[in-house]
Amino acid sequence: MIVLSSAAYDAVPGTTNETAGAVTTDADENVYVTGVSDNGAGVADIHSVKYSKTLGPGPIAMVYSNAQGDNQAKGITVDGLGNIIVAGRVTSLAQQDFFLIKYSPNFAAMLSSTVFDGGILMYDEADAVGVDSQNNIFVTGYSNDGTSTNFYTLKYGPDLGKLSTAAFDGSGNVDQAAAIAVDHSDNVIVAGFTRTGTNNDFFVRKYDNDLKPLYSDAFGSGGNNDDRATGVAVDSADNIIVTGRVFDGVGSFNYCTRKYDPFLNFISSAVYDSGPANNDIPTGVATDSNDNIIVTGQSGSGLAVDYFTIKYDKNFAILSSAAYNGGNSDTAVGIRTDVSDNALVIGTSYNGTTFDYFTIKYNASPKITEVAPLYIGETVNVALKGNGFISGSSVAFTDAGISTGAVTFTPPNQLSVSATLSPSVMLGVTTVTVFNINGESVTNFTLASTRLKKTISAGSSGVLTAQARAGQVLVTVPAGTFPLFQEQVTIYAVPAVAGNPSPVGEALRLEVSPAPVGVGAPQQDIEITLHYSQADLGDYPEDSLSLAYFSTGGVWVPLTGSTLDAAGNSIRGRSRFVNTEYAIVKAAQGSGGGGGGAGGSGIPAKVYPNPYRPGSGGSFDQSTLGEGIVFAQLGANAAFTLTIVDVAGQLVYTKSGTANADGKYLWDVKTASGGKAASGVYLYFIKGSGDPKKGKFSIIR
Repeated sequence: MIVLSSAAYDAVPGTTNETAGAVTTDADENVYVTGVSDNGAGVADIHSVKYSKTLGPGPIAMVYSNAQGDNQAKGITVDGLGNIIVAGRVTSLAQQDFFLIKYSPNFAAMLSSTVFDGGILMYDEADAVGVDSQNNIFVTGYSNDGTSTNFYTLKYGPDLGKLSTAAFDGSGNVDQAAAIAVDHSDNVIVAGFTRTGTNNDFFVRKYDNDLKPLYSDAFGSGGNNDDRATGVAVDSADNIIVTGRVFDGVGSFNYCTRKYDPFLNFISSAVYDSGPANNDIPTGVATDSNDNIIVTGQSGSGLAVDYFTIKYDKNFAILSSAAYNGGNSDTAVGIRTDVSDNALVIGTSYNGTTFDYFTIKYNASPKITEVAPLYIGETVNVALKGNGFISGSSVAFTDAGISTGAVTFTPPNQLSVSATLSPSVMLGVTTVTVFNINGESVTNFTLASTRLKKTISAGSSGVLTAQARAGQVLVTVPAGTFPLFQEQVTIYAVPAVAGNPSPVGEALRLEVSPAPVGVGAPQQDIEITLHYSQADLGDYPEDSLSLAYFSTGGVWVPLTGSTLDAAGNSIRGRSRFVNTEYAIVKAAQGSGGGGGGAGGSGIPAKVYPNPYRPGSGGSFDQSTLGEGIVFAQLGANAAFTLTIVDVAGQLVYTKSGTANADGKYLWDVKTASGGKAASGVYLYFIKGSGDPKKGKFSIIR
């Protein structure tokens, strides 16, 4: 993890001590921190601070004081209108109560506040706050009922009117909530610890939006250990991630982070231990848009403690980590990710004289969202857009025929790389990887398109030829096709749109620029030759194939007079349609549940059901092999490697395995993280003994 910026906050330099409580961000990536400032004379005021996305300069600060002494802020969030909500405890008349303050954007005004008192002379503390999609506010913490402390969670309306409450009282006398998250369905998850005898265990509970309990789970490391959950978050699939400290059984604490499905069924976990001499105590967890999991806290012994932040992927493989040592005692207390997936960590740092808030902004993991085309036989400057790119990032393509040169970073989120493509590079899509200097990387399988282009002078002829997955592609432009203007002709492979007639393999996109219309339209037929593989056909008769173009009406239209070369597995046709796709198609036929493959080398001729409609009860429901999607004609007991990605190029599933005796493999449509693959279009890449092949299928739930 790489530091992008940082900021310290000292209310009165050299005089006051600031203790950080929480951090959050808004839609514009502004950063908000809250905590308490103590003037050393027994007065502790809540100080909340707003920074720009760069963490400076000139933060906006808002102070709350009731002149009663020990006030604390432990939670902060921003609602959908930009209002700022701070939660904590306030001291009044020798007792401590939940306290909630709502400010307008930029701390322009305090809109309202409210106090929750669990009883006279009782100790109540709010430790975390969240909002739902309707700007309702949820606060959690603990309340003392006179004999024990219990989880206590409250729901308030946007006007801070109390709507509902929920308490949890376990079998012991201490139950304390420390963290809260609101999922994409506006359910509420709280986490903390529950005590049985002298043993403390993680405890997490999920409520509906009205705070009716749905599910719960307790976890302990065993024995009479002091295990406490301190942070909770949800990912894009509403899986629940809980972090906290566990005792190692020897003499120190370790980070323990657990992942649950939305029903609080355990999925997996990770433990971080920096060594037997150190205490590693996490204090918060967050997720990003890649479902990476970022945990922060403190690591060290005695007063020699530092911030320590670790980033895992969704399967708990470590991606990167970072420590912050300000030279003295540094304790991180919270973390959030912004809309660009940067991580904001807040804590308290000793400057040698006083304690200050200290906020660090770390870079996002790299993510590729757009790649400019690469042109075969040329050296091109390829722009990659995305997120989490930094100075020093490098770029690599898996195709051995593509060499790269210098990489330039253009803030905020673009890389440019010089790429030279040999004539042997195939039309299609190549795999591209971005490496950050901290060791993080991202690979995309679908966005880097390899193309071939040629400039045709007015009245001249030209030939474009390149290798595609199924064989050579040949496009011949006769002299006089473009008699008036110079045109640039570009070809590249694209997934063929399913239809009736049914396309075989992938399609070829033929583009002409500037678009030839009117008197500039093609005056001669352009000749196009495409190849197919026998694996694409299965038992389908070759003599019923034809070349077709994709019409503006959204259907494949066979060309009259297509010429089949069965010995060469190719079809040739002539057409004047440009800026469209061409594909080899089967004759129009009745509907069915078959699927298309990418062809070649026995990999696979059929993917079915396609689309897969689980529970539909028809031919597109589960096959005789069971629930899921079948990859067929892999070869009896043949080894294969299968990779499935979504249309954005993000990895969904990967498998190295062996087909059954019928040459088939059944994917149960579960993702790498164990969840069900959602409705959508997916691309697959499969490799057996020959070259890797690709195709697509869809899931409709």
